[in-house]
Amino acid sequence: MFMSRTFSRALLLSFLLALPLSPVFAAVDPNPFQNREPTYSKKTQGLLNDAQRLRREGKLDEAVRQLNLAASLEPNNPYVQAQLGMALSRIGSFQEALDRLRRASKLGGPNEVVLGPMLDAMLSMGQNQNVLDLFPDPPPDRHDFTAGMILRARASALQVMGDSANASAAMKRSLAILNDYDGVMTAGRIALVQGDFDTANAHVDEALKLRPKDVDAEGLKIDLAMQKGQADKAQALADQLAADYPRSLTARLIRIKVLLACNRTDKAGPDIDRVMADIPKLPIGRYFKAVYMARRGDPKGAWDIAHSLPKEYLQVDPGVAFNVASMAIAAGYLDSAASILNVVVLRFPWQIEARLALADLRLHQKSPEYALNALTMVRDSKDPRVAMLFARAALMKHDPKTAQKYILQVIESGGGEALSGLDKDVALKSLSDYSAAHPDNKLVRKQYAVLLLIFGETEKAKAAFEKLVREDPSDGVALNNLSWLVVKGDPRRALSLAQRAVKTDPSSANFLDTLGTMQMNGGDFKGAAASLRKAHDLTPDNPEFTYHFALALQAGGELAQSQALLQDLVKRGGFSDLDAAKNLLASQLKMAGQTQLGR
Repeated sequence: MFMSRTFSRALLLSFLLALPLSPVFAAVDPNPFQNREPTYSKKTQGLLNDAQRLRREGKLDEAVRQLNLAASLEPNNPYVQAQLGMALSRIGSFQEALDRLRRASKLGGPNEVVLGPMLDAMLSMGQNQNVLDLFPDPPPDRHDFTAGMILRARASALQVMGDSANASAAMKRSLAILNDYDGVMTAGRIALVQGDFDTANAHVDEALKLRPKDVDAEGLKIDLAMQKGQADKAQALADQLAADYPRSLTARLIRIKVLLACNRTDKAGPDIDRVMADIPKLPIGRYFKAVYMARRGDPKGAWDIAHSLPKEYLQVDPGVAFNVASMAIAAGYLDSAASILNVVVLRFPWQIEARLALADLRLHQKSPEYALNALTMVRDSKDPRVAMLFARAALMKHDPKTAQKYILQVIESGGGEALSGLDKDVALKSLSDYSAAHPDNKLVRKQYAVLLLIFGETEKAKAAFEKLVREDPSDGVALNNLSWLVVKGDPRRALSLAQRAVKTDPSSANFLDTLGTMQMNGGDFKGAAASLRKAHDLTPDNPEFTYHFALALQAGGELAQSQALLQDLVKRGGFSDLDAAKNLLASQLKMAGQTQLGR
């Protein structure tokens, strides 16, 4: 596969790479009933016991039903109302939870019972500013439970709003008052979001000492492994957690998140289906199902699920909202995507990815002024994508002088390949002129070669890549792309170039796919299958690589495995070789039928 990628394509597919980590606000509940023994009627106590049992079994919807019955029996009991509120939070019904918790507070429920869950519900709906406004910073001389809990929630809200320094300060004060499990977990999540992995790890270890083998703490350790790039370790830990706690919804959700983040979509499917069967209305379950369907080549189906997610759920995590907006774009619902991205930009003004996506969308809608409005806060950014969007807006406004200023910024910041989003003549002339003025800039010359390839100037691209390979025989990208450009006239050389490219980076799925294709062309089906298997294993969600692998397996006589891959590809759809895959599968099935008849 060629190595080039345009910005717009990266925008539309970006949701495949981003999944939310554990939110920093997820550990503010102080386990409010541990030091209190409220009294209930015998029937109510039975319902509460049933609800507790159902929760342990992961049957959260049924637990809520039992608690609703208990609340109807004792509508003025703040402890029952509080338990129902917390149960509603567990299934993602945060507004209902907050209503119940506020009622419990009005009925005389003490802060030790209602305050933590109430703050948790508010933060879970993204009401970070409300938390800061309604619960001001306690004076330094206050060291009671309420002060510690408010500081904990303020730390979470401040971190989500991008104020890391004050978040850390508030968390430090909170821990000095309430150094319990939930406080340590909140501190760990804040440290993780800030990229302070050592501090996050120390907090996780401390939490596990307080609650050995706790699912949430183990989940935070898995998040930490993912953030540190230890994907294999994270997958192993997630599998073990799910095995140790087969009834735990949290353990199952953690494994789904890890599998999707590691591009193991097929493996995540059964877990997602189980969550959807147990709790069909659970927002995170529906969100994961939408991501799964999008990756399986069904953007319309993904959006059908995602568009019905509660707005509160989308407003909590900018990554989730961005992903859902990307699904809307892929399904063709641009106005819906713009509405979602507008909310992200307003609630999380520092979130650059959402701004870039919104500006790009506005340009596709031929609205340069709206695009420029979205980019105002990042005008001084050195990110070449920002300059590229400014250039496109200027060209749309028929201002070539301003456009050229930004095009120059794109090139000088190393983003020349992004010029593929411009008119062919403008892009090629801009990069060609810059390269002529800066002949020693190898990166610009390589980007110019890639642009020639993208714009279909294959002979000029071939000459440019030939020169790059002569100058640097270990340039993997140049070797890989040149392999495709010479294969028609010189298949042996194409194979040699592909082999050399793989030697420069044996873990590149793109290079391995190219090598496997060249081996297929040369009749080395066994070698092709080995190379393409590696490419497939590295990126199992790439349908094109999977199709090439299926071709190699068929050519090598491994029909059963090839047929299984093709059936899965045809089922998922949504890739360029879909028709070819359908025809090949039909041929295989026809052959299999004839074989059966001949017996």
